[in-house]
Amino acid sequence: MKGNHWFIAGIIAFLVLMFAIECRLPKKFVWNPTFSHYDKQPFGCAVFDSLLSSSLPKGYSLSRKTFYELEQEDTALRRGILVITDNLHLTNVDVEAMLKMAERGDRITLVGSSFSRILKDTLGFECGYSSFNPLALKKDAIALRSKDSLYWVGDSAIYPRQVFCFYPQLCQSHFFADSISCEIWAKKTIVGGVSHPVAMSVSWGKGEVMLVSTPLLFTNYGVLDGKDVAYLFRILSPMGGFPIVRTESYMKETAQVQMSPFRYFLSQPPLRWALYLSMASILLFMIFTARRKQRAIPVIREPENKSLEFVELIGTLYYQKKDHADLVRKKFFYFTEELRREIQVDVREVAEDERSFGRIARKTGMEAGEIAAFICEVRPVVYGGRSISEKEMKRLVNKMNEIINHI
Repeated sequence: MKGNHWFIAGIIAFLVLMFAIECRLPKKFVWNPTFSHYDKQPFGCAVFDSLLSSSLPKGYSLSRKTFYELEQEDTALRRGILVITDNLHLTNVDVEAMLKMAERGDRITLVGSSFSRILKDTLGFECGYSSFNPLALKKDAIALRSKDSLYWVGDSAIYPRQVFCFYPQLCQSHFFADSISCEIWAKKTIVGGVSHPVAMSVSWGKGEVMLVSTPLLFTNYGVLDGKDVAYLFRILSPMGGFPIVRTESYMKETAQVQMSPFRYFLSQPPLRWALYLSMASILLFMIFTARRKQRAIPVIREPENKSLEFVELIGTLYYQKKDHADLVRKKFFYFTEELRREIQVDVREVAEDERSFGRIARKTGMEAGEIAAFICEVRPVVYGGRSISEKEMKRLVNKMNEIINHI
């Protein structure tokens, strides 16, 4: 085996070994909330979307349309619209479109830790908010500290009262209900023994708007929590009789980027290192094999000019056929084109003969009468089909050449 082959085999073996080592290393979790359909980390929604797609009887789908775009769709089928994000900032147009959808019978579920002022003023509520700290969550989990309790206080005829326990960092936000009448579904008790809603619904027209302040529970982490996953399905149960659409239009732009094959490679540590090592190996291979290998330079012959040979061949063909008039005809067409291009004279126009012959005479220095006599002689051959001898053909062709050469 040659040296280059040993080098390539060694690189391949090294890549396979590194890939196997990376696959066996413990996985590192990223605790940043993205709510992305493509994110399989704890606070992504890949597992959440997969579970709902397979469990909801009326169907579950994803969309990137805003409330305005969804409202413009002309559909008689009522739907459930689900929005999950950290900070839900809706514009006036979004709120108007959302309420139109609710008024005609759609069920809207808004899950977020903070909401825009226009939505708060319209529905009459306030929301307390504190930022999520992943480090604090890890410390609480490691120290096995007690969890916060969420109390299900919804209609007991549908679901019995129940307590769900979560780490405090996952349910820090809560609502302050104002003047508008709303149905409280779940509460949490904060410092001082005061209870505040974390999930509630507002009737609007024929539909309903559900507000939930615990978005981190609607993630892969929430659905994989076997004890408390029932909390999510209780929240989504009012939309269970409708096809549900989760729109990602109000998430961060970084979370809305689709996962391309290259982006997926970079998102997985083993594949990312395999890609880096492959690029480094290719670079090393190019460096070590950059030595120039001289090959014999082929002798390239100069192209031969076949134009004269072609002309002789065509001339011989016409000579053998003895079609002297046709040869004069083709020469005349070339002759008239040269006159038109060089001195802007068209001798094919009989009505312009006097002006044309005078201009040709001035340009060539020949007599106008001589040129007129020649043109009048050659026209019957070209247009009338008169037969001529070889001698007459040569004379007419030579005359045309003489005029062209004098221009």
